[in-house]
Amino acid sequence: MRRFSLNPATSHLDLLPDIGSFNGFEGYLDLAAGVPDPVTGLAPVSVVGSSTYLTINVGGMNFCIKPLLPVQNAGVVSCNGGVDLGVTSTQDHHIGQVGVDGFTADDCDAAGGFVEGDSDPHPGVCNGPVEVGASPQPDSGVGAVLVAPDARFGTQGLPVEISFDSGACATHQDGQSTVFGLVSAISRATIFNANNVDGDTFQQDAQGENFSCPNWMMENGPGALVLAVPAVHGAGAEDLITIFAFDD
Repeated sequence: MRRFSLNPATSHLDLLPDIGSFNGFEGYLDLAAGVPDPVTGLAPVSVVGSSTYLTINVGGMNFCIKPLLPVQNAGVVSCNGGVDLGVTSTQDHHIGQVGVDGFTADDCDAAGGFVEGDSDPHPGVCNGPVEVGASPQPDSGVGAVLVAPDARFGTQGLPVEISFDSGACATHQDGQSTVFGLVSAISRATIFNANNVDGDTFQQDAQGENFSCPNWMMENGPGALVLAVPAVHGAGAEDLITIFAFDD
């Protein structure tokens, strides 16, 4: 089992455009790897334990991440290399405008999107869903780790609840449920028609660090997991990309 203790000096949250970088993630995840397949070199990774919260202080508030554990087959580690274990997350800010060219709210709903309301920055605009896929990097290298939902491997990712609290995380109410997709390879976030400007693309890559299969159980060994997430209107009227870096 690898105890992946987050180093406050190197684990951080970046908000782009340049809204700021916040250092100081604290907490740990216990990662358990199975036996590598003799042909593919892939071994399943489960998240079998964690601190109650992964925490970072952002502007006097605590950003609280509560892992919902245990998670069997949360991810995989590639001990031979030769496989893409990166992730891309894309979102289209504008896939249609209700009432224009016959586009309706039902069309938006069918596409998995969300129509901005009268009090939102772009009333009637359909924001598309976040879509997750493989990265453009064919070989993520030896020791690459993916902890994310992926149909290729039947992996689950890391389900969490997230919340912001003025006090300690232990005092918070139930947070918003989501699934984290963490990788040691490239994590790419892309927003199409960014800020509702036709044709504008906002893209950012985050690069983690691969682990060591021979020294898997060495705490503070090589290995960093990253997650880049597109967020339409993440900064009020402005689109945002959030990058999490988890490093021990």
